[in-house]
Amino acid sequence: MKAKVDQNLCIACGICEGGLPEVFLIGDAGYAKVIIDPIEAKFHDSLKQIIEECPTTAISIEEETTTGSCCCQNGKPVDEETSKTNTERNINMKIKVHDDLCIGCGICEGIAPEVFSLETEPYAVVLLDPIPEEFQDAVREAADACPEAAIVIEE
Repeated sequence: MKAKVDQNLCIACGICEGGLPEVFLIGDAGYAKVIIDPIEAKFHDSLKQIIEECPTTAISIEEETTTGSCCCQNGKPVDEETSKTNTERNINMKIKVHDDLCIGCGICEGIAPEVFSLETEPYAVVLLDPIPEEFQDAVREAADACPEAAIVIEE
């Protein structure tokens, strides 16, 4: 089993390195990197937990495949959807914050801090694009709660 970190999604939060320092290291470049390849079997369960905890779905598992176009996991064939990496699955929501409408009230950031931030601008900015499935309900809630309807959801 191999692990992969999508550098475009990684925010160097340290969850992976803290939970599995034998496998991950936050580098000077500002994102996590895999330091052993392939991942030893004794770390597989922990790796799966780290993948679930990653707030940006930047970590995925690359299963080793056999020859031809067959994808197998544990010697059993799997369909194409099952073999997709974590960053390819269930991500079909995109959002936009209209900065000309946003009043910087922070409601969205309070509901979905993994997705919205007011730290760098006087209006909310989107931290993740596209939105991982685990944050989609919170994004919908934030959009509904926005007093100026500045959050637009595209699915």
